[in-house]
Amino acid sequence: MYKKLLLGLLLALIAAPAFTQGIVITIEPEPDVQPRRRPPRPRFAPIEVRNHNVETNIDGQGATTTITQTFYNPNSMQLEGQYLFPLPVEAAINSFEMTMNGKMVKGELLAADKARSIYEGIVRQMLDPGLLEFAGRGLFRASVFPILPQQELTIRFMYTELLPYDSGLVRFRYPLRTKTFSQVPVQSLSVKVNIKSEQALQAIYSPTHSCEIIRKGDKEALVGFEAKNNQPEADFELYFGHAGETVAASVMTFREGAEAGYFLALLTPKIKLSDDEVLPKDVIYVIDTSGSMLDDGKIAQAKKALKLCVNALGERDRFGMVTFSTESRKWREELSVATRDNKEAAGLAIEKIEAMGGTNIAAALKDGLALARTKDEVKRPTYIVFLTDGLPTVEQTDVRQLVKMASELRETHMRLFTFGVGFDVNTWLLDTLAEQNRGQREYVKPKEDIEVKVGNFYSKIASPVLADVKLRIDGAEVTDIQPKVMPDLFAGTQLAVLGRYVKPGRHQVILEGTVNGQKRVYEYTQEFTESANTKAYLPRMWAVRRVGFLLDQINLSGFNKELKDEIVALGTKFGIVTPYTSFLVVEDSQIPPPRAEAPRDDSGWRERRAVENRPQGDASGRDVGMGGGGRAPGASTGRNAVEDSEANDDRRSNDNADGASKADKDATKKVEEKARGGGYATKAGKRAEELKKKGYDERAAQAIAAENVKTIGARTFVWSDGIWLESDITNGELIEAELVEYLSESYFTLARDTEIAKVLALGTEVIFRKGKKVVRVIEVAEEARNEEKK
Repeated sequence: MYKKLLLGLLLALIAAPAFTQGIVITIEPEPDVQPRRRPPRPRFAPIEVRNHNVETNIDGQGATTTITQTFYNPNSMQLEGQYLFPLPVEAAINSFEMTMNGKMVKGELLAADKARSIYEGIVRQMLDPGLLEFAGRGLFRASVFPILPQQELTIRFMYTELLPYDSGLVRFRYPLRTKTFSQVPVQSLSVKVNIKSEQALQAIYSPTHSCEIIRKGDKEALVGFEAKNNQPEADFELYFGHAGETVAASVMTFREGAEAGYFLALLTPKIKLSDDEVLPKDVIYVIDTSGSMLDDGKIAQAKKALKLCVNALGERDRFGMVTFSTESRKWREELSVATRDNKEAAGLAIEKIEAMGGTNIAAALKDGLALARTKDEVKRPTYIVFLTDGLPTVEQTDVRQLVKMASELRETHMRLFTFGVGFDVNTWLLDTLAEQNRGQREYVKPKEDIEVKVGNFYSKIASPVLADVKLRIDGAEVTDIQPKVMPDLFAGTQLAVLGRYVKPGRHQVILEGTVNGQKRVYEYTQEFTESANTKAYLPRMWAVRRVGFLLDQINLSGFNKELKDEIVALGTKFGIVTPYTSFLVVEDSQIPPPRAEAPRDDSGWRERRAVENRPQGDASGRDVGMGGGGRAPGASTGRNAVEDSEANDDRRSNDNADGASKADKDATKKVEEKARGGGYATKAGKRAEELKKKGYDERAAQAIAAENVKTIGARTFVWSDGIWLESDITNGELIEAELVEYLSESYFTLARDTEIAKVLALGTEVIFRKGKKVVRVIEVAEEARNEEKK
């Protein structure tokens, strides 16, 4: 019989993610007496996943993937099992081979129908629904013996496939989610993809993970992702396309039912550009040299960063420098061409910079913007880099007046980028200056390197390709585009634009911008699908960006009930933790039991918590200190203000599912800390204690308990009282829910639908929507089952 070592001798080994990751299930002889449905205490520790390494070589559209997984058996007895490898969705497998500790192992490929019966059989006997998410996939199966006590087992599996075209790009998919099966994080996780092409490569993009991309000439590239002690939440996807126009465009879509769909438009400039295709630019560096910049060597780092940026300028670029303390000082009265002599002269001037005096931000902004106002008939892209570590202390100190002044002095070709160093800065001022002047903000925390942060920023803006960017899509009825204001396009970067569309079909995507003052228009015909749910990460990526934008608007412009209501709606639907949606991670009222009486108030199980946790600035009152929005401009200083600003910026700039998840984890951690500080229990804390009582060790309990919100496509499920509840179901719907017993025939009938099977795989008790009705899966205790039989 199969058993899964979750609490002990249940699934002995589950090697990391779903789909193309292998799973090892231990086998025991069938006992004479059937055991209880759930062993009361674990007898074995779960087998650990030590390493999971993936290496893929892509040549054209052919891909060979080698997976190396190392498992460790911490138990004192030898185990036997089966290695199950659910095949990738839509993968055209050409060949495969497997070795175990270096020895060739025989296995068999099973079609989807045969694989389904194996999955369901294991689920029935393991008493855990996790394998149901494989329903509808083929399977590779092989015996695993022996799994020696307190030793490692290395399994190596290789297969080849033909990669499909998707959205005009070649797509490689390797599902990397580990959380369904691995109790604790994988110690070492890596994905390496080598790409070779007969044509020049242009777009290379992962919508799911933050990857390093190393280009080896025009036709080769290496893409890498690494993590330690990590449990990836998203399956790995990689897209690449071939060189075409100066700016290539492709569109990915997700749409279910009659609701508006979600799209991601990827804009990618060519990697190699001629001199005429790279726009000459003006850069003005405005650097704080007040006395506080002496602390922690900040002035030395700023000088190094300034030198690095000046030396990196192109020969057609121009630059200027402004230093400020009690007064503001221009290096030269006009911009200088970035010749070797001028760079050397600037270097000598930078060496002489000293830190002393106060902080005259008003004068510095005036001088920087004055340098940017040139007499050129054709205006260049102009980037003003403003770096400060303090609050305004000289002349104008009212931050609202400083913002107003900058807005009045700025011309349309200017972009203002702000860098706040340390925590003694006014984030409202820096964020608003960047927001209103088409730039970006960046913060350098104590002990972070200014040179690295500024250097990374400059490498992104080094080669402008298209300025004053605008994007429109004719005929699709597009709404809620993020970002609302498009940044300039630069060589070596990619711009991911997210939004929603109402009308499917083939539509014209029109990209407009200016090159040396001349308008340029690029047109692309793209498909906006009527029904497509494979790119399930898109809805949440869009929602996370949208929430970041809305939170920023509250922080910059003050509390607004309509914005707050939209944040609550999006946070509830997509499981996004904010100060307004702390009910997702903070203990709330219990879910009504099955067959309970209908409630008087049908506003939803989460409504009270949403009201109680109004952030600062909410004029309607507030009972609990859970964090804030709508900060007053003068109060936006300190560590919390900087971290809040960074969190919102991370959400607004996320380009992949991994980035969206990281932004949400950071927000969750902060909300939980504030909840505990206010005397509230967190769901993660409560769940971890319950798991430890059942026999989980501390590490496993904490890892599992941290996952209280999960998304499946555009649907979000929240863990509460041992039940996974679809987040927008109301109390009234709960009372009317259709009851289905876990592991009953009705249960497995539901599981025949592959999309519902993914929902059932969440756990033994789930409440979800199926069409217009709500289904509640309940687990009946063995004693109750026996009583019914009598």
